[in-house]
Amino acid sequence: MADVYDALTSDRPYRKAWPKEKALAYIREEAGKQFDPEVVEAFLKLMAEEA
Repeated sequence: MADVYDALTSDRPYRKAWPKEKALAYIREEAGKQFDPEVVEAFLKLMAEEA
């Protein structure tokens, strides 16, 4: 999750970084599809604690 979040929120030569809120929304939307829901839940909890 950390790698995905970092990739989405960092500028790349082929695209601009996403805002943090957009990256978190994408990760939340993909829970149960692309990402394990338990891992997403734990990641989002850690991100909320950091804020």
